[in-house]
Amino acid sequence: MTEPILEPAPGIAIVGLAGRFPGSPDLVRFWENLRAGRECITFFSEAELAGAGASAADLADPHYVRARGILADVEMFDAGFFGFTPR
Repeated sequence: MTEPILEPAPGIAIVGLAGRFPGSPDLVRFWENLRAGRECITFFSEAELAGAGASAADLADPHYVRARGILADVEMFDAGFFGFTPR
């Protein structure tokens, strides 16, 4: 029996990249926001957090994070296509 001759695999190229981030609907805006030092995280007031269901104990906790990144148009994401369950 002879060993097969292994040849190098052909090269590959990454020809596209996409992404959506808080405050950045695409990579161009993401890069612009990074370069400009823009804060793209949303910070919430105590009233907003209470209205969203945060407990009094959470609001009194000094370690409670009162911010998060918000993505626009999340309802347009096709969770099933990627094998995720919808939220």
